[in-house]
Amino acid sequence: MAERLLVGALKGGKRTKIVTLNGKKITKMPSALEKLSGLKILSLKNNLIPKVCPEISTLTQFQNLQLKEFYCEGNPLVLRQPVHAVEQEDVWSLQEIASRFVMNQLAENNPLLMQAIECYPQIRNIISRGKECAICGKSFLTTCLECVEFVPPSKNWKISKNLQLIPLRILICSYKCFNQRGPDLFGIAQV
Repeated sequence: MAERLLVGALKGGKRTKIVTLNGKKITKMPSALEKLSGLKILSLKNNLIPKVCPEISTLTQFQNLQLKEFYCEGNPLVLRQPVHAVEQEDVWSLQEIASRFVMNQLAENNPLLMQAIECYPQIRNIISRGKECAICGKSFLTTCLECVEFVPPSKNWKISKNLQLIPLRILICSYKCFNQRGPDLFGIAQV
């Protein structure tokens, strides 16, 4: 049944605007969808898709695909069992230590450091790549931990009414901060 629907959509080519394959027990996301350059709405709800195929992993990778709506809830895309992480001691490079110090002093508007930094464009270039820890709010250069927090979607978004939480990428500067996280923040691990 799903195959016939997909073949019909592919025959439509650029004219196909909507593809709905909800509840069809699909176990793999159809990579052929990237051929539908006119596709606006893709709905793959309530299937058995365990992972996003490389062609659709980030919808912005498609050269010609301009999706307006994408529905994939009800698929086992996220492993729901927590995995215990082995806590590593934070050992930073000298560049990381110096960058953290400089970025945090600049955040406090240290006038001496602000004047000195004007003379060194290469340092400005390095610290311009800095990020802010979601827990302590301090600046850091090298990502220590990548996490996800599930938050309610904005009311302005056009999404399914059944979707109550969306994953938000969070960066944390150290295991010390990771251990102070709230109950809705999870580390991302390769398993």
